Amino acid sequence: MKLSNLLRTILSIIFFLSIAVASNQQAITILGKSNVVLGKADILKQNQYYVSVNDLGKIIGSGSFVNEKTEKIVIYLDSFKIKLSYNIPFIIVDEKTYQMESSVIKKNAEYYVPIDNFFNILSTHGSNSFSIDYGAMSIAFNSNIKKEIPPIVVTDLTAEKNKWKFNTIIIDPGHGGKDPGAIGYRGTREKDIALDVAKRLERKISKNMNIKTILTRDEDIFLKLGERTRFANENNGDLFISIHANAAEDRRASGFETFLIGPNRNQAAVRVAARENAVLELEGGSAQKLTDEALITATIAQAGFANFSEQFAALVQEEMGKRIQSKNRGVKQAGFYVLMGASMPNVLVELGFISNPTEEKKLRSPKYRDTLATSIYRAIEKYQKTLDNN
Repeated sequence: MKLSNLLRTILSIIFFLSIAVASNQQAITILGKSNVVLGKADILKQNQYYVSVNDLGKIIGSGSFVNEKTEKIVIYLDSFKIKLSYNIPFIIVDEKTYQMESSVIKKNAEYYVPIDNFFNILSTHGSNSFSIDYGAMSIAFNSNIKKEIPPIVVTDLTAEKNKWKFNTIIIDPGHGGKDPGAIGYRGTREKDIALDVAKRLERKISKNMNIKTILTRDEDIFLKLGERTRFANENNGDLFISIHANAAEDRRASGFETFLIGPNRNQAAVRVAARENAVLELEGGSAQKLTDEALITATIAQAGFANFSEQFAALVQEEMGKRIQSKNRGVKQAGFYVLMGASMPNVLVELGFISNPTEEKKLRSPKYRDTLATSIYRAIEKYQKTLDNN
């Protein structure tokens, strides 16, 4: 009797679990002309419905083309070429960029997009050949689907693997030469603090790690922002670290923070980026401002290593938090021109507020600057271990 009760209990649990799974992941019918059933696409129900891009590509396109390393997917749908990246809200349709309300989701190697938002973008782009019926759980395509099959590209797997080896770090001391950066109450210049910490960091890496380390500048010279990442790319950098000191009108502002390139999330981040980008005024007429469109394009371009940038940024904050008595302001996103062209994981570290008299005094201390360099060095050590474990 007890055994039968146990079996009934187990069966009940399995039944309710199957209902829960079914309610979360379902399917939507894809219809062609004259309501002919073409297939079924997986969908997810969260705050809204998401549809599998992989399935859409198989059913009504020419398949999906996925780069698992960079977590990007390309499909050809209703004559449109569509590019998407995991955890990024931007999509590119025929080289034109659009922003969805939610980011691309990835589950079990399938990429999902919010149905309404995705098809509204296609409609905006010029396609009116579909209709969505949530009552019947179907998406009907009313035009002949044009399948465009791109040429097959043979990938050299050895060369591709070598691209992701951790061999070279580019350290970028911010500002320099005619650009002093922020200046503290006691006359402390950001460019000097950044260079000193960068050199200390370079020595620690060279002494203790089998990794090539290159400084974008090792003396007080002026470099254009674009030259810094171009230098990093030309030297095949595997990690780009731009070192700075912060400043604010409010002299009470304090703390350390690490930035990634991305859409500005808050006004404080906007102000920091604007200050660091102000050097463009010193570069003359050839310098181009970082427009919203360029920032979106750069964010998409770096989607393949965005997770690595974020991992390293979090480690920098963690290691600094262990060693210095200051406010941990966290990891943020903003439009930093110096990070825009980097073809590798990259961060911009703000060591502290040179405009805060107390922090300026700390930054003037060689011992404190060495502690900052040690913190970044320890973050690099941990970051390398995470790569080795992947």
